[in-house]
Amino acid sequence: MKHENHTRVNQTLVLALLRSQQLFVRAMGPVFRSAGLTAPQWDALETLSSKGALSINDLMRLTLSTSGNLDVVVKNLIQAGWAEKTVDEHDKRARVLRLTEAGRQKVAEFLPAHNRALDQIFCDLDALEKRDTISTLNKLRKKLPQPQKDGK
Repeated sequence: MKHENHTRVNQTLVLALLRSQQLFVRAMGPVFRSAGLTAPQWDALETLSSKGALSINDLMRLTLSTSGNLDVVVKNLIQAGWAEKTVDEHDKRARVLRLTEAGRQKVAEFLPAHNRALDQIFCDLDALEKRDTISTLNKLRKKLPQPQKDGK
């Protein structure tokens, strides 16, 4: 009986995580659409904004994207003028993706609306609950297989 309860709690936890993620994406959808963005585009823009220029493999690893999805995201970011592919200064054979000035401006313009939406979603959680949730999720994430540095 104890094992069955343990298994049921694990299954309930997985469902709670999946449903929370799906509802979060659904709640944020209108916020992204109002800015002409998708969630994966924002993930890439925000990552490039905070980390600087990155190889496609590094961006894929950091955003947990698939190569097929990231190819479309990168193409659309470049087409919108928010990012550009350039030659890596250290390895002339490699290409890196970096934000353009328009991309930096897009991040700066969207960030306040994004933060307001997050405030509305998380308004019922106090600082301690947020820190505990972050800690628990980080602990869980460290137990899961991690993407390799080379994108494999």
